Amino acid sequence: MAFWSIFRKSFANFMSKPMFIVSLVAVSFIPILYSGFLIKGTWDPYGQLNELPVAIVNLDRGAVSEGEAKNIGNDFVNELKKNESFDWHFVNEEEARQGMLGNRYYAQITIPADFSEKAVSLAGDKPRQAELVFESNSYYNFVAGQISENATKELKEKLSHSLTEAYSRGIFGKLETLASGIRDASEGARKLRDGALDLNNGASKLNGGLATLSEGANKLNGGAGSLVSGAKKLADGAKEASKGATDLTSGARKLADAGGKLVAGAKKAEQGSSTLAAGMKSSKQGADELTAGLTATVDGSKSLRDGLAQSADGSDGVAAGSVKVAEGLKKAMAANDALASDPQLKELLAASEATADAAKKVAAANKSLLAGSKSLVSGQQKLLDGSRVLSAGQSKLLQGATDLQAGQRQLSDGLSQVNTGLNVLADGGSRLSSGTNALSSGANSLLSGAEQAAKAIGSVDSGAATLHAGAGTLANGASSLSSGAGELATKLGEAADATSKIRADDELIRLLAQPVAIRPNEERKVTVYGAGIAPYFISMALFAGALVFTTIVSARRTLSDDVKGVPVFLTKLILFGGVSLAQSLIVVTILVFALGLETQSIPLFYLYTVIVGLTFMFIIQAFVTWLDLPGRFVVLLLMIFQLASSAGTFPLELLPGWAKAMNPWLPMTYSIRGFRDVISSGDYDDMWKQVTRLALYMIAFLILTLVYFLIPRKDKEEEQLLPVNV
Repeated sequence: MAFWSIFRKSFANFMSKPMFIVSLVAVSFIPILYSGFLIKGTWDPYGQLNELPVAIVNLDRGAVSEGEAKNIGNDFVNELKKNESFDWHFVNEEEARQGMLGNRYYAQITIPADFSEKAVSLAGDKPRQAELVFESNSYYNFVAGQISENATKELKEKLSHSLTEAYSRGIFGKLETLASGIRDASEGARKLRDGALDLNNGASKLNGGLATLSEGANKLNGGAGSLVSGAKKLADGAKEASKGATDLTSGARKLADAGGKLVAGAKKAEQGSSTLAAGMKSSKQGADELTAGLTATVDGSKSLRDGLAQSADGSDGVAAGSVKVAEGLKKAMAANDALASDPQLKELLAASEATADAAKKVAAANKSLLAGSKSLVSGQQKLLDGSRVLSAGQSKLLQGATDLQAGQRQLSDGLSQVNTGLNVLADGGSRLSSGTNALSSGANSLLSGAEQAAKAIGSVDSGAATLHAGAGTLANGASSLSSGAGELATKLGEAADATSKIRADDELIRLLAQPVAIRPNEERKVTVYGAGIAPYFISMALFAGALVFTTIVSARRTLSDDVKGVPVFLTKLILFGGVSLAQSLIVVTILVFALGLETQSIPLFYLYTVIVGLTFMFIIQAFVTWLDLPGRFVVLLLMIFQLASSAGTFPLELLPGWAKAMNPWLPMTYSIRGFRDVISSGDYDDMWKQVTRLALYMIAFLILTLVYFLIPRKDKEEEQLLPVNV
């Protein structure tokens, strides 16, 4: 079979090229070099935080609380000296600044000078929040800055816990003093109850007299309200009347002004109609004269036409006679040689012929003139008819202009009379406006006085009602005060007894300082960072190893150029699959047995790694087979997109929108999920789901590669780093 023949030749070719064998072995170890160094390098960075230098600057000057000197900053520093979470460096402010600038410290924690003052202020009248100043050197290393910041938050919580315990002890120490004060307050409440009883009796008597006063003031207030209402209506009416009179006067003035303009316009129109009538009369006379002139012109044109007709007839006769004379001379000269040689007769013949030609031209010209005269007579006749119509129209226009002149004269007279009446109306409106203004002013004065009186009466009524209500409230309040004072005395006594029984122990104070604790559930916890990041690094390593392999082995050509189709496809399938299998087995073996990577199932880890490696290898094979060198570039782009969008480091929800959109379409997304299942969670059902998805990618790209080898094509050279035809 062609397939076994190609395979045997390829294997023999391998054995004959030591350099290729070395390259193949090196490529097989690329994934473990890639993933092994990355995983080992990040295996447990959080377990070595005690080597991370952090500067501590204590500027606290201390404080005095209840006669006792305290320096909480020093206490905090002493606690840090016992803490081995970081490599603490206790330095002054300048040393810390230089260390941060020189990148010797990854973070700096400064205890301010007023730290103790603010801390002990919790027990005073104006409590203030104590602060620790944290500065991370993220320019030097961003991750170290984040880690030290989180650790500082934990230290802050512990310090807050200690301050809360101290504050709680102070509170409980003052409870006994509080109990004594409550007993004194209980005795004062009893005395307050006795005084409230006396106050209640006097308030009841005052309430009766104020009830009578409130009733009378209420009636007076009702009458004042009616007076104000009437005065207000009068003022509103006067105001409206004044406004109407003013509007009437203004409107009349405007009408009068407009009437004057109408009269002036009418006079101008009258003058214009007179001018129009005179012009129409002159136009009528001109039309009549035009008609008479056209009549005479038509008669003359007819005479010219008749004369031209006679001239045309005469011209035709002259032309005919001239022709006959010329022909007679020709015949005479032809009959007599002596006459033919006579020079005078020759001149006479030439003159007669010229006369005949001229006579013909004159006859033709007379005929043209005759035709033109006929057209002239026709046109002049039409002008005469139009002139007569124009003359009749001018007569009608003259009559209309005369009627218009008479109507304009009547309109001008009528507008003059209307304008006179409008002026009289405007004068009357002015007098009416003055009267209504005076009425409005008087009504406003009346309203103002009525409102002042009503306000005063209302104040009396309101005051009487308020006094009455206040007296009742006072009586009720005195009664309630007496009752409440008695109850207060009883409750204060009970509170004093209860307060004196409170005894705080250390356990209660610790609970008050930290009432809520977190109990971690480490069922799904990954113990070391390397195990958590391994799915991401292994996927990258297998993809990179498959890409590098395509640079040393031809994806298209074989040793037998005459063999095409399925045999070539199967040969490439075994070769690429075998290298991928070797890469996967080496990766799993070294990670598990050399680096100590713990998994939920070693056999499934082997199986899943092989499936991922084959999937990546066949995807890259398809791209390189179809596109050659551009295919490797496409694969490199695919790897870049997968590194950014597969959620191997940050959660999917934290990725940008375009990365979220690409995530479901990339094979590395599913390889990482499956590795997490088999390494950490043990969720094998989900692992098999990822296997199914990867198998779909594998089958689809194998079909693409097979299609390439099934399509007939000319041989085309490939370019790779170490060209080997296998």
